[in-house]
Order: sequence, then structure tokens, then C-alpha cells
Amino acid sequence: MAIRLHIFLALTVAPVLVAGAQPADTVLTSFVEVARFEDARAMASDPAGNLFVADAGRDVVVKLDAGGRLLATLGGSGTAEGLFDEPSDVDATNGLAILVADAGNGRIQRFSRQFHFIEALPVGDEYEPGGGQPTYLSRESDVRTPSRGRPVAVISSNTDETYALDAARNVVVKWDRTRRFDRIIGGPDDGPGMLVTPAALAVDEEHLYVADRGRAGVAVFDLFGGFIRMLAEGRAADVRSVAFAGGRLWIVLPGRLLVYESGARLERAIDVALDAPLVDVARAGEALYLLTPTRLFRAEWSF
Repeated sequence: MAIRLHIFLALTVAPVLVAGAQPADTVLTSFVEVARFEDARAMASDPAGNLFVADAGRDVVVKLDAGGRLLATLGGSGTAEGLFDEPSDVDATNGLAILVADAGNGRIQRFSRQFHFIEALPVGDEYEPGGGQPTYLSRESDVRTPSRGRPVAVISSNTDETYALDAARNVVVKWDRTRRFDRIIGGPDDGPGMLVTPAALAVDEEHLYVADRGRAGVAVFDLFGGFIRMLAEGRAADVRSVAFAGGRLWIVLPGRLLVYESGARLERAIDVALDAPLVDVARAGEALYLLTPTRLFRAEWSF
């Protein structure tokens, strides 16, 4: 899995004028290719600096160290617990559990840090807020009746709340820390916060970020689902992902990264000259990791 191939690429950076600041002008010139995949959809890093990549081409999630060395592989094709049908996202940010958006099976699967199956959460069924039973299912041998939803992204908050993006309804579904359904976010009743074609999720201590291709921007909500503002609206056509790392929000476009500081201030735009579109970005220490559908690169980064 790990490939120690040094690739030298010139990255052009479009200077961005920000009120009260000098134009950003950053050039990255050296990358190391650390892994290859069949159809990578998303990645995440945990507090220990390990990387997790959802590879829908093989229906697996892989765990890598910072150098790209394969540590573990989870999954394979199927409907039983621990198996996937088009895993589209993975979340390991709180260090307590690993969540996988199992899109084709209509569920979120939850695992321990050692990749032991804990439970599964159906996405797309009808829910009643404050219902008497948790919506996480106990262990079952397989998915006999797949849910109607299509979870393509998942994220957990610092307080262990869960958010899943249901592409079948173009909304975000939220569960509380006990895995009871809480609310729908971004639906038709949310007015200016209505989502059109949401694609990815990120959180910080106070906000939920939803990358929305239909609005060519990122919708910002509070963690209770209240709409706050749009970021980069009209600037983020074909947005692929969004990540919060290093105290900054990273908006991932096919050939560009938009980096926002806290307070919604655009810090810089980085044009990335790779031979394939970007899929996702993650940081571990001072290293910046860039994911395309088939390759993972590492670049040293500092602000």
C-alpha cells in the first residue's frame, strides 16, 4: 500500500486580497505519494495522526500511518456487519469511534478504534424526535431491508452527536449522543438554510459546515441546526469536500483549496496542479494530505 515515490509538482497559488491583510502567496513544490486506491471518496485523520480512507472501489476503509504504511483494512463487499456497499465517507476525528457512511446499504456503521463493530444506524427512515428507542440497531447478521436513504457523508461533534448527509433527500440528519433521532437540517422548511445538492460535512466546536454543490458554497449552521450564513457562495462550484483542521476551514474544489480562518475570513486560495481532481484534504501535524480518486499525497505545510 505504501509507495515511497517522490513527485515534484509546481503548484500555482492565486493571490487573494483580504481586507486588512497582505495577499496570500504560497507555493508548494514537493509531494510524496504515500498510497494508491481504486475509487477513494473521502479521508479523515484521528488525534494520533493516523489516516483513514474510504475506498469505494474495493468497498473498504483503510487505516494508514502518517507515512502511508497500511495498519488495518476494514470491510469488503456485502450487507453483513462490518461489510460495505460503496463506503463514501469516514469520520475518526473525536478519537473515540470510527463512523463509516455505508451509502449503498443506507446506513452509518459505527466501530471501535480497533475496528470492532459496535452498531449500525439506518438513514432515510421516518423518525420521531424524542422517540423512546435509540435508532441504532443492535447487531444483526445482514441488512434484510435496506433503508431508503443514501448517506454519503458523516461527522461527529466533540460532544458525540452524529450528523449524516442523506443524498436521497438532500438533508442532514442529526442524532444526539445517545443515538436518538434529533432533527432534520437543511430541509424545505429551513428557508435560506435549505440545501440543494449537499456533498460533504465538517464540524468545529460551534458550527456544522455543509458543502453544497447546488449553491456553489458552504452552508454554516450552529450545532442545533440553525442557519447562520453561506461561505464562498458562487465561488465553490463543484465543491468536493470540506474539512476543519488546524483551526481553519478547508474547502476542497477539483483543483483548488479555499482556506478560511475563524470568523469566516478567507485567508488564501491555493491552486493545485495535479493530474486528477482533488477529493479531500486532511492535516496530521505539519503535514497536509491531498486525496485524489486513486492517490494520496503528503506535503509539508506551515502557516
